[in-house]
Amino acid sequence: MPLHFILPLISSLLLYQSSAVSTDNQPKPYEDAEAYEVYGAILRPWQVAKAKSLVIRSETKGYKMCLRPDGESEKIIGQAISQYVKLNEKNWLLKRGLSIKKPYVLAPFDKLRSALKPGSGENFYKQYPNSSGWIELSAVGFNADKTVAVVYMGHHCGGLCGSGGFHVLQKKDGKWAPLTWKGSSCSWEA
Repeated sequence: MPLHFILPLISSLLLYQSSAVSTDNQPKPYEDAEAYEVYGAILRPWQVAKAKSLVIRSETKGYKMCLRPDGESEKIIGQAISQYVKLNEKNWLLKRGLSIKKPYVLAPFDKLRSALKPGSGENFYKQYPNSSGWIELSAVGFNADKTVAVVYMGHHCGGLCGSGGFHVLQKKDGKWAPLTWKGSSCSWEA
């Protein structure tokens, strides 16, 4: 084959490969309907909070696993913890579909970070005047029959303002509710 045919072909292949590689780094949509039910359960207290709307980071954010269940609790939540760790090795892209009554916005992390740079907290509240900061959620780890869930949620309100921690839930009578278990956990507060 003549060289003038081969060079454009090689250029096209290289361009195709580089575009394919760059899209793999983008978070894939998080499609687990049951996870959105879990989010609704842990966001329910925010529905009565002072904020008129919620700002939620559009990409999931895993937090280092620190749940250490004891004995029987390990048998109950261990599988959900393992799936949490695996799913949160990468970020996922949240989609609209949270089962909450309060209005909410899904905002990319880059936009949130730039609005909350040191000394620019006012910018965030100008962009989102009815919020009380922003919330980040992890992907949800489930046990095999999706009756136990482990999820992380954090809240950021600027500078040294915020908190976060793990939620362990159990599905009973079709609804997600906190699960009582034995062991140690962790959380943070600023």
